[in-house]
Amino acid sequence: MKISVIVPYKNAAAWLVRCLNSLTDNEGDFEFILVDDGSNDEGPEIVRQYADIDERFVLLENEHAPGVSGARNTGIDAATGDYITFLDADDKYTDNAFYTFKRGINVSKFADVIQFNHLRHYSKVNRTVLKYTNEAGIYKVDALPLMWFGVWNKLFRSEFLSDIRFNESLQYGEDGLFVLECLAKNNYIYHAEKQSVVVIHNFDNPNSLSKIKTADDLIKQIREYEKFMLSQKRPELRIVVCKELSRLWGSETFSQNFGGKL
Repeated sequence: MKISVIVPYKNAAAWLVRCLNSLTDNEGDFEFILVDDGSNDEGPEIVRQYADIDERFVLLENEHAPGVSGARNTGIDAATGDYITFLDADDKYTDNAFYTFKRGINVSKFADVIQFNHLRHYSKVNRTVLKYTNEAGIYKVDALPLMWFGVWNKLFRSEFLSDIRFNESLQYGEDGLFVLECLAKNNYIYHAEKQSVVVIHNFDNPNSLSKIKTADDLIKQIREYEKFMLSQKRPELRIVVCKELSRLWGSETFSQNFGGKL
């Protein structure tokens, strides 16, 4: 059971060593796909050094539109694993990640989309906490788990993603739209056991898209979500999108920095 881990990176040298160490420290049938999205720092050289000592690394350059969506699509196109997941270059894996992933696959009976709980590390106070946890089980569209809109906390069966890709027009909010496309296809997310934690999500990167998003980014996301909603016939899925649209319109970024045009 091979798992492909897609890691896009751009000018992330300050955080790559932490991320890559967590990959090489994990044993198991992994394929680590590192996609350079146009770095102009020493990040690519750092990645090559790790590839020289670990044959599981696959080094690629983004062949799609610039940005995280295009880089992830480049990784999906090249992935050879049975399951695919995504990791941000400033995050890292816990120990025994492969065992945790494999147990989730087996317990879920090879579900198309499997979600895991995660840890959050706050460097300013040097504190790591288990946050937004969910109990194990099947979550259908009308009652989705917390953090349903993330892709870095999930495994996706490779065959299931044959006709699903990230929207390359988005630089923010692409994760949620990707998961919505999955839900339109299979209607549920299987959540692994509560103690199944794989990712440590870090908050020390000032260039993180979640921190530098603008009102224009939110408007683009809103427009794409509206398009998706109008294309759906199932009322429960349309309700999920409506809730997200309400949250986006009421967001602090949007209200304090209305820089976009409707």
